[in-house]
Amino acid sequence: MLWQFICDNVGSGWRCVDVGASRGEFSFLMARKTGVSGFVYAFELHPENARLLQSNLWRYRYRVKVENLAVSDGKTELAEVFPGRSRSGAEWNIVGHDTTGQNMQPEFSVKATSLDDYFPPGERIDLVKIDVEGAAREVLAGMRRILRESRPLIIIEVHNNSEWEGRKRLEDAEYTLFDLGGRKLADSGNFAFHCVAAPKGRQVKSFSPKTSAKDS
Repeated sequence: MLWQFICDNVGSGWRCVDVGASRGEFSFLMARKTGVSGFVYAFELHPENARLLQSNLWRYRYRVKVENLAVSDGKTELAEVFPGRSRSGAEWNIVGHDTTGQNMQPEFSVKATSLDDYFPPGERIDLVKIDVEGAAREVLAGMRRILRESRPLIIIEVHNNSEWEGRKRLEDAEYTLFDLGGRKLADSGNFAFHCVAAPKGRQVKSFSPKTSAKDS
C-alpha cells in the first residue's frame, strides 16, 4: 500500500526526501514519479547501504542526491549507530535498541544533521518519508521550520509507542494523521505501522484503490 500511495500522490517536479532510504526502493520510485524536473534527497546512515543506494540509483543520478548521514534533531554533529535484530541491514539505528526494545551496543559513529540544518530556509520540500527504526521523534524535532514553512506531506514508519510520541510535533503544526486506508489516527495509543500526515487543507489523492480522504 505504501508503494501505491507514493505512486498516487507524488507528482512531476516534486522535491522529495527519503530519510532512512536503506538500499533505495522508495527513493527509486520517487525519482521515477518526480521526473526530470523533480529531485530526491536520500539519507542513509550505514556506509555500505549508502554505497549500494548510490549504485542502485545510478539511473537517476542527476536527480537524486545520496547522503551518508544520520538525520536527527540537530543537537549533535556525530551519532552512534546501533545494529538491529540479527544485524539486519535495514534496521541500523541511532536510538540504542532494536525494534523489539532489546538494548544494543554501538558499532560505529556517523555524521549527523537535522533536516532544518541541511535544507536552507525557503527551499521547497513536497514530501518526506521517514523510516528510521525508532528515531522518527528525533527527525520530526529537527524539522520544525520545514513543517511550518514548506508544509510537506509526511510518511512515517512507526515501530513503537515511543516513536509515535513524535506525532505531537505534527499535531502542533496542524497536521492530521491517517493510516494508509484513510482512517484518522486521533487516539494517542492508536498508531499504524505506516502513518501519513497531511497539513491542514492539503488534498491527498488516495489512500487505497477504493478510498480517498481530505484533511479537514
